[in-house]
Amino acid sequence: MSHYNGANVLSTHALIGAYDGGEEWLEELLPVLDGNAQYACDFIEKNFPGVFAARPQGTYMLFLDCSGWCREHHESVKDLLLRGYRAGVIWQDGEAFFLDNAIRMNLALPRARLEEAFDRLKAKAFITE
Repeated sequence: MSHYNGANVLSTHALIGAYDGGEEWLEELLPVLDGNAQYACDFIEKNFPGVFAARPQGTYMLFLDCSGWCREHHESVKDLLLRGYRAGVIWQDGEAFFLDNAIRMNLALPRARLEEAFDRLKAKAFITE
């Protein structure tokens, strides 16, 4: 169901505010998102062998190609998603975006929370017992 035409009054005023005076906020946000994307891609490259993440362009959503990791560990991406959930990281199956063995991750959060999420994934998700 589409909610594009179902905005409430508060949402409408927030949208107007963003378009009428949100430039300063956006200018402060963009370097944060860019830094988070760099941090995430660097962390993945260093700590998650078999996982590839292409740096996002124009979005704060990151897609992790987990094909190599899944193949090497004889596990499915569903298993890996569950490991992440159990580690306290909410992420999304890439299947809805026609990407097999991929996970979609939101990078629009404070850096400290992003670092915590990746530390949790390193300690509890991308390991095999």
